[in-house]
Amino acid sequence: MKKQLIAASFALALSGHLMAQEAPGCDDLVWSAQVLAANPDIALSCQGVYARNDELYAKVIIELTRVRGNRLSFRPRHTDGSQGAQRSITVDSSWRANIQGRDYRASELLPGQELSVYIPEDRFALAVDDGAFDGDETLINIEEATVVTMPKTASPLYAALAAGVAFLGLGVAMTTRRRLRRARA
Repeated sequence: MKKQLIAASFALALSGHLMAQEAPGCDDLVWSAQVLAANPDIALSCQGVYARNDELYAKVIIELTRVRGNRLSFRPRHTDGSQGAQRSITVDSSWRANIQGRDYRASELLPGQELSVYIPEDRFALAVDDGAFDGDETLINIEEATVVTMPKTASPLYAALAAGVAFLGLGVAMTTRRRLRRARA
């Protein structure tokens, strides 16, 4: 009886210690370089942490700012209520967002709509859901949309040349008009 009492008290003491361990939080996430490069302010946007298949996911709330076909532009909401920098992604045509049990194509989403997305700590991918992150979501890997810029060798010389020719033509037209009026008078 004494051994059982000691074993029970030992088990009770261990279970209290195990129950005292806290669930992982946003501070426990170790972000990969890929995620940090794509989202430098990800730590400010983390609303909570969810575990699925021994992998941690940060819950981030985003607000859609623009939807063009399969291209989504959004701004993450920081935990202090401010908005993060705008980002754009292009999703596959088979991608769907599950909102209140219904699947929506990217083109069916509206600007101003807020979505909960779940980002794994080891790569830049996301799953969109209405908040119940239950494992049915499809995780998609995201390639950050690249912004097309002019090459470094481009210059405004041709624009200045075109403006100069236009003003020269305007001057010739005004001079011709003035001379024709003087000739009539």
